[in-house]
Amino acid sequence: MDPVPSAPARVFDAATKRYIVKTLTRWSPLVAATVTLALVVALTSPPLRAGSSRAQHPAGPSLIGGAAGSTQSGGPATSTGGNGTGGTSGAVTAGAGVGSPGTTRTGVNCGPSARQFAWSAYAPVCAPAFHGSNGGATSHGVTGTTITISYRKPNSVQQSAAQSLAGDAYPNDDALIADMQTYLRFFNAQFELYGRKVQLLPYQGQGDFLQEDQGQGLAATQADAQSASDEGAFADVTMPLFGSQFYEQDLAEAGVVAVGGLGFPTQWYQQYSPYEYSVTPTGTAGADGFVNIACNRMAGLPAIFAGDSLYQSQVRRFGFIGPDNPEYVAVGDLVQNGLQQTCGVPLAKRVTYSINVTSFEQQAVSVVAQMKQAGVTTVICGCDPLFPILLTQAADQQQYRPEWLGIGWYDPQGRLPAQDQMAHTLSQEGLYPPAASTEAAKVFQMAAPGSAPQEQYYAVAYYTMLYLFDALQAAGPNLNPQTFQQGVFSMPASTPGDVGTWQGGPQAFSPARTTQIGWWNPNATSNFDGKQGAWESCEGGRWFGFLDPNAWQPDHTQLACLGR
Repeated sequence: MDPVPSAPARVFDAATKRYIVKTLTRWSPLVAATVTLALVVALTSPPLRAGSSRAQHPAGPSLIGGAAGSTQSGGPATSTGGNGTGGTSGAVTAGAGVGSPGTTRTGVNCGPSARQFAWSAYAPVCAPAFHGSNGGATSHGVTGTTITISYRKPNSVQQSAAQSLAGDAYPNDDALIADMQTYLRFFNAQFELYGRKVQLLPYQGQGDFLQEDQGQGLAATQADAQSASDEGAFADVTMPLFGSQFYEQDLAEAGVVAVGGLGFPTQWYQQYSPYEYSVTPTGTAGADGFVNIACNRMAGLPAIFAGDSLYQSQVRRFGFIGPDNPEYVAVGDLVQNGLQQTCGVPLAKRVTYSINVTSFEQQAVSVVAQMKQAGVTTVICGCDPLFPILLTQAADQQQYRPEWLGIGWYDPQGRLPAQDQMAHTLSQEGLYPPAASTEAAKVFQMAAPGSAPQEQYYAVAYYTMLYLFDALQAAGPNLNPQTFQQGVFSMPASTPGDVGTWQGGPQAFSPARTTQIGWWNPNATSNFDGKQGAWESCEGGRWFGFLDPNAWQPDHTQLACLGR
């Protein structure tokens, strides 16, 4: 088996230099003690950055970090959370805490198990209407009446190339911001924010989000994060595709809470705790999903979903493709090590690529050639939304027709790669519900009756804002990054909804707990937008738990996908 590839030297050099500089500015004043593999930091007000020692991911069959009882790096210090008694300002606030008896500001009767409202499967625990002092300016970006959040509008010299590749699947950030504002106004009236309202301040970024993925132009990235802080942002809600690892890290360094992490391993969130979160599954969860799918339902069995009849009769040989960014390389390590440790399956080939849109075509040709030469029947692609377009085109050119196992990016993106290849693709993405029946669509009508969302990915706006508001309510009146994290981790298990189950708990930097497995049907009519080509659910729409290997049974049986 080939050695694990390393990221390009320029990425590591940039990251190392930034890490040294930031570490020197981060460690004063500080009181720290070693707790297992993490640092628990006593933070002053305004909050200083948490320590950055990286916890190593434990070896073993389960790849999910943060099982119950694990230690949280950079966790809350002495401030209190939901009951609103205590805080950095020293003010004492009045009012019943989350889960206490009473009536909400919208008339719901609260109790220990009651939820704030009935219109969401992901509603927080009920909080009676709050009266009294909320402590005023309890944190940067927080006043007695407002909570400010920011959104960085994208900027990239490669943006036109990306838009050309993606076509009508490319998101419109202005439209997404408009939909966020609609949800925000409604949520301000529905959630208990203890006398405050959330305000969203978009700003034009100077950092090039695609160059950032290559470790370039990082001074502008840092300036953007500082701009968000200077504008008074408590939190940032930039769409993950328009963010980057470095932008997220700089937000944390500037003391801004961010919910835009995309596919990073749990240890990265630990390193930047209590500032980093993600609505989508963490990279660790995604890796665990790939390992469970492969080990429980694919390994040792013929590659029946391949486009090549020869592969269909062969026992699967797995390959892995992922970006060369250091954190995504770490996710690839989790997949590779997990396959070996869980079911004794080595990768036949592992290849990385650079997120450089202008060189995607050349890179794709090389990647496909390596997979084909290694006899890979089943390609696991932990890829961004654009690279599979060129990857599948290169596969057609080289007459390579394996099984593909990847990441679903909604139906519009699924139509962009070569459709004969997509017809042999599985993903962690199931059937999109009929659009009008989704929670995101119904709530938009509650928020703006008779209006339609402006952005086709309005569900991204909805769940980003819902997750943020859930945490803000659970944090209580004494809002700061530590109580925000307490709110995130205290999130109870939801009922199953359109995006599965949400739940908090130790190390729960993402609420996502379950996933569906889907297969691409080029001939299906999409519930998403009524066009041809859609993800359909395997196993009858069954949900699989990232944290529960037993949920993927029956072991050693082929998945019921592709109409089989």
